[in-house]
Amino acid sequence: MAGAATPMLEIFQWLIVQLAAFQAVLLLASALHKMARPDRARTVVHDFAGVPSRIAVAATVLIAAAEALAGLLLWTQPYRAAGGALAALIWSAYLFLILRAIAQGRRDVDCGCSFGAALRPLGAYHVGRNMWLAGMASLVAAVSAASGGGPVLGSQILAAIALLALYGALDQAMALTPPRTGELL
Repeated sequence: MAGAATPMLEIFQWLIVQLAAFQAVLLLASALHKMARPDRARTVVHDFAGVPSRIAVAATVLIAAAEALAGLLLWTQPYRAAGGALAALIWSAYLFLILRAIAQGRRDVDCGCSFGAALRPLGAYHVGRNMWLAGMASLVAAVSAASGGGPVLGSQILAAIALLALYGALDQAMALTPPRTGELL
């Protein structure tokens, strides 16, 4: 019986490392995106998050640095749990800001959630996506703290990049879907 549990545990740990690699690629891409498009990032920080204009640039740099740090920590086995915890905090903060904007009736504000220029009103997709990302990061943090996991393999890096491409494609596909009347959010 004990021998049967070991392969399953190894597969589960491999999957957690894969989730960590995807989160790392997504967070690093997000940080780079903020640096590549500083005007949009600054506008989002001001309009969406409500940061005063005079400190929006500093806040944007701090947010990008936090995303990059979380991404780098997720790559490294000894710090993966800390990276997962930081990533969960980042995704939860974005979720809070999305829910706040929806509650305030500001569905049309640019949340900066997309790498592309496509904008759509905030709604269930944005809430669900950020809940999923925060949950995934929390799972990575918890399992990595308990078992450590293994190093990120080359194949997992390629798979993480492929998942990022699928993530971007889903984001663009959701932008094409017209908003439905009677949505829950």
